[in-house]
Amino acid sequence: MNKLRTYTSALLATCLALPGVLFAGAHGDAKVSKVEELPVRSGDWSAAEIAKGREQLVAAFDAAWIRIIASGRDQEVLKTEPANMPGVSQSYMVRLVDCLPQPEIAPWPTKPVGMFKDILETGVIRQLVQGVPSTPANTAWYFSGISQKYQEMIIDEINKHYDVDLKVESVVLPPGRLPATSVLLAGKVDFISQLNALGGNTQEMRRRTSRRFSCTMSASSQFIHIPEKSQLAEEINSLNDLIARPDVRICAGPLTTQTAKAFMPRHTVQTKYIDDLTACDKAIKQGKLDVIVNPLHDLSVGGIEGYKSVHTLIAAGTPLWVAAEGIECEDDGNPRTEDACHKTDPL
Repeated sequence: MNKLRTYTSALLATCLALPGVLFAGAHGDAKVSKVEELPVRSGDWSAAEIAKGREQLVAAFDAAWIRIIASGRDQEVLKTEPANMPGVSQSYMVRLVDCLPQPEIAPWPTKPVGMFKDILETGVIRQLVQGVPSTPANTAWYFSGISQKYQEMIIDEINKHYDVDLKVESVVLPPGRLPATSVLLAGKVDFISQLNALGGNTQEMRRRTSRRFSCTMSASSQFIHIPEKSQLAEEINSLNDLIARPDVRICAGPLTTQTAKAFMPRHTVQTKYIDDLTACDKAIKQGKLDVIVNPLHDLSVGGIEGYKSVHTLIAAGTPLWVAAEGIECEDDGNPRTEDACHKTDPL
């Protein structure tokens, strides 16, 4: 009991500014946490227990999620989102079936050890989120409500199975590129919420190799939005058409920027991290940029009219992320710098 009281008090002391509502991925209007002052989850664990505890946490996430999709409750959520147009999310959310709805082959972890045991015993689990304005002017707003509800269902499933009542605490980093892997490895958080797409990179490493990850929970496609009155509306009808035109300047939000830059390295890709929908629309109208790329199938969902939408046939998904062994990150002393990470035993 003393362990629980000490752990929770230390965390709350650094996160008093956070609202009580849980947001997965994007944490609306929350103040940035002082990462350097956060407590570290640690214990007298062997290397094997550290690894197994992390694996158990991922396995618990997967066991919960697979039971949720088997019940169809994930699809019920889409009927309520986004808040301004309930049900429209069914037009832009994608199912990536890297985990099939088969609970019989997704057992719950038994005999918890390491961090997973500590989470269950303390009753506290910490997630890394990103502080962004919670307004419809941000593309993330149309996805964060879904992520929030999915994640709440996962925690509920864990609570029911292990007869616990986990308190989810959020550690908030600012908009933009994040030293997320460093914060995770340091034990400042237990998992990273649905911030990062599975195929991307953080701190100069592919996320798939620098962290453990759960089943894909949320997924979406990318669309090219072209002003209807622009000549480009006739000339660009596919991603390949856009790739072939490096002179076309692209405006992207935070959910798109890595993908756009990777597939179109010769293009100018300008990222708007705050109010990306309205900011990109303004840049287009001012003639500073030419097209918008983001995960919404139609900009009218965000209240922006006058654009033709072209499907890129690219889809990306986001899991939950847990630390992996054999990874080290450089440290320049600034907890918000995206220092490089690397494998301690390179290939």
